[in-house]
Amino acid sequence: MKKKSFLLFATFVINSIAAHSTFAASFVDVPETSPYHVYIEDLKTLGVTDGIAPGQYGPEQTLTRAQFAKFAASAFGLKDSSGTSTFPDIRGHWAEPYIRAATHAGIVEGTSTATFSPDLPVKREEAASMVWRYARNHGLPVGPEVAFTDKPKAWALEAVNTAIGHRWFGPDVSQTAGGWSYRPHDTMTRQEMAALLDSALKELTAPKTPVAAATPTDRAQKKATFVWNTGKFLQNKSEVLQYLKRHQINLIFLQVDIDVPASQYADFIREAGIIGMDVHAMGGAPNWILPDNQLKMYKLIDWVKTYNAGTGADARFKGIQLDIEPFAMPIWAQQSDALLGNWRDTISGFVQQTKEGTPDLIAGAALPSWLEQFNVPDGKGGRTTLSEWMIRQLDQTTLMAYRDTSEEILSSILTEMDQADRDGKSVIIAVETNPSKEGPISFYTKGQAVMMEELGNVTNMLHKRPSFSGWAIHDYDSWIHLKE
Repeated sequence: MKKKSFLLFATFVINSIAAHSTFAASFVDVPETSPYHVYIEDLKTLGVTDGIAPGQYGPEQTLTRAQFAKFAASAFGLKDSSGTSTFPDIRGHWAEPYIRAATHAGIVEGTSTATFSPDLPVKREEAASMVWRYARNHGLPVGPEVAFTDKPKAWALEAVNTAIGHRWFGPDVSQTAGGWSYRPHDTMTRQEMAALLDSALKELTAPKTPVAAATPTDRAQKKATFVWNTGKFLQNKSEVLQYLKRHQINLIFLQVDIDVPASQYADFIREAGIIGMDVHAMGGAPNWILPDNQLKMYKLIDWVKTYNAGTGADARFKGIQLDIEPFAMPIWAQQSDALLGNWRDTISGFVQQTKEGTPDLIAGAALPSWLEQFNVPDGKGGRTTLSEWMIRQLDQTTLMAYRDTSEEILSSILTEMDQADRDGKSVIIAVETNPSKEGPISFYTKGQAVMMEELGNVTNMLHKRPSFSGWAIHDYDSWIHLKE
């Protein structure tokens, strides 16, 4: 990786740790409530833009071809080394060195063989094409073809397909049943430019790890979230996927709602997959461990298998996540011994049914981090803890380590991590963001910046563990409303 790219990415990392409240005074016309706020502040931090005047950004002002070339050259670190201009009409223009740099880098084209037309408005498809050419020159493959309600010109199709496929946009792009609306022939505004360049920069300047033989300690770490309000979530999928991509989420536990059309699941999973996110079907309720209610679990498994069998490989659920939490039932305290047996039966049946005929479908479950206090038969004539018994059954365990400091999180899960290490199993550490009256178990009052810092500490402490597979945030609806 070039030094410039690494420094850009490092700046993004540092910037993401800092509380966004420090950005509040940057531009009075870009409040923190603006959906473009983060994009614009990122570019300001990188020195790509200082606005149109002190404290003013001019978010809805349109751009010329020269202005966008300047922003692109600055963002991608392009330098003018030749001192000669390909286009006569840029000689003496204020943007001449930026246009020369972009031209020599192969990311801009003229409006003819002899003219660049620097002061013409830049169309959105032209801006996307400049960014796409840079991405293509740095090894990014073209994005998948999508349906449009307002089709770009033929020469811009690859660029706009890629911009949509990689989510290089803000609220300026929308999707309906008829297809995507990129508004390719409209003039690009300054805030739309920020969304395009910032999103592309974050992807194109991220460090690339050299390909090597996988070991238990260097596999890709999961960054997951739980989604319960499925209907609303899927209705806003463009906005949702932008948010999740910005936070580098690569695994979504999505509650199955049978009232949602299968086509909506397929569209979402397919688009999530394009940007590197897996989706696991999720379901459960505390009373699912009761014999009269276990049928609901088997219906969930059957629905997922039937859905997967009827859709393409790129639109399938990669796993099923069971979230039942029987200890939430009022009868738990009085009947815990009997309910523990029911819980084990439920997990056994879940894994067996999930894997039958579909061995690659991941069987996972969310478990509390205190099950080591229960001693149960190990199925081999001996005894073991309930936590180890559960971990052995499942492909993937999500430990609900609901604490609000990394020290408390780590102390609550060390026994389970030791057990998973021994058994060669995968563990994800989950934290809570919903309000709670049960003590310091949630990041609801501490906010997002603190939560991410603590998750970073957890990752640093556990990343060499064979069983550690990453972290998860419970849940999406609460997380997005956390203070920065």
